[in-house]
Amino acid sequence: MSDELQLSKSLIDDVMKVVVAADERAKDPFIGSQYLSAIVGFVIGTSEAPAKDKKEIVDELAAFMQHVLEDVSGPVEAPAAPAAPIAPPGSAFGIWKPS
Repeated sequence: MSDELQLSKSLIDDVMKVVVAADERAKDPFIGSQYLSAIVGFVIGTSEAPAKDKKEIVDELAAFMQHVLEDVSGPVEAPAAPAAPIAPPGSAFGIWKPS
């Protein structure tokens, strides 16, 4: 078995269908991404990993996410001039309430 992830458009579409079924607003890629980020935080936060390792794990995943972003869209470069925000500031904030 390969150590590589088997990421595909089909897998991503299937995961997003589940998220959208739970909340139609997740059709917006930024809201959908918030759900995925919250899921990762929940999975790592509730894992058996020592607390001191959890931040390092999340940092590594953030770097991996940046790598995937660059692979699918090209390098992300800082804009020459400040660009207008796509969403209002603070809109990437979500409130999580345990059930």
